[in-house]
Amino acid sequence: MNAITAPRITLEGINRGLPGFARFCTYIGAIIGIASYAKFGPDGYGDDGLLFFLTASSFSWIGIGALAGLASGSVTAMLKPSVTEWVFSRNVISWLDGALLMILLATVEAFFEPGQSLINYNDQSNLLSGSIIMTMNITFLASALLYITYLFAPASIVGKLATASAWVGVYSGGSALLLRWYESYMLDTDIGHAPVSNLYEVFILMFCVTTVIYLSLERRYQARAMGAFVLPLVSAGVFFGIWLSSHGHADIKPLVPALQSYWMKIHVPMNFVGYGSFAVACGAGMAYLTREWLELRGASSKLLAVFPSLEQLDQLAYKAVAIGFPAFTLATILGAAWASEAWGGYWSWDPKETWALIVWLTYGAYLHVRVSHGWQGRPLAWWTVAGFLVTVFCFIGVNMYLSGLHSYGRL
Repeated sequence: MNAITAPRITLEGINRGLPGFARFCTYIGAIIGIASYAKFGPDGYGDDGLLFFLTASSFSWIGIGALAGLASGSVTAMLKPSVTEWVFSRNVISWLDGALLMILLATVEAFFEPGQSLINYNDQSNLLSGSIIMTMNITFLASALLYITYLFAPASIVGKLATASAWVGVYSGGSALLLRWYESYMLDTDIGHAPVSNLYEVFILMFCVTTVIYLSLERRYQARAMGAFVLPLVSAGVFFGIWLSSHGHADIKPLVPALQSYWMKIHVPMNFVGYGSFAVACGAGMAYLTREWLELRGASSKLLAVFPSLEQLDQLAYKAVAIGFPAFTLATILGAAWASEAWGGYWSWDPKETWALIVWLTYGAYLHVRVSHGWQGRPLAWWTVAGFLVTVFCFIGVNMYLSGLHSYGRL
């Protein structure tokens, strides 16, 4: 007698077919509603809430857009069923689900903030975001230790705990950033701004972006051992973030005039998609060099079995750079447009701009020699490590040691 089993509901299943396509169209409709409200709404664009689009007067625009998207998606799916297997919507839907979950999580957290009478600009220690960021720090450190443990004890529970704690860190850090956005308005409406204005905030953004890119590659290519090289990079940044906090750089402060622009909300996050991707490529490069070193010294097959193959690690580094380079290119173009508006010129050979160009040339050359000249293996693994050191100096070193038009970000 054959056992009858009920079909399992999987993440892949709800992201495919009509459920996934209908959700995708609903999200697109909501985004169009947000854009329409910003352009044509009675209040227009403004930062007067947890996020500029989460205000009472904007919800009707968002709701109408979402319903229109759902209806159009459902009709399209009935008329042309093959559209429900569109690869783009399947790949994007999980990111949109995650963004919605993070916004909802930050909204719930906002209800536990101290009362307005208990908030003091000169003493921000009781703001809830600080505690959530501490949770992020702990979970990222735990995740790094679990990934390293996984190399030597590749039990499924250890690997699953490593991945789960990394995701907890992502959602803790991301929701804390959104909460800081809300808290900045609680302190004073004139202070309110997007949480990408200082090194402390953008470090948290980089932790989250780096980890999300890594986790996406881990899930797609079953490359969990690479986490033992990527998450320690994130953990090193966590310690630097703790140092920044202990030296008073974690407080929410008014924006300097140069940052009072809508460009900040798109230029800075896009920049860190590039930085985070380059960090993941560095992790893949270090994993490649480590596996190669182990092979040359005759390491046990049990240890080597945990690692992805050299060819796969080489490909993962390439894929990470292929994600980061276009994002960094776009961020540089957006930065030039912002500079033209703020300072009257697209390029000033400011130290930050100069080092951004060096980073761009470094990874542009990486892609050139790989695609045009067929380079692979050890030379490119070292290239990803050296390239990330250049990136780190562009990100931190310029702020610490050089001054210029970007000196508002200096330590």
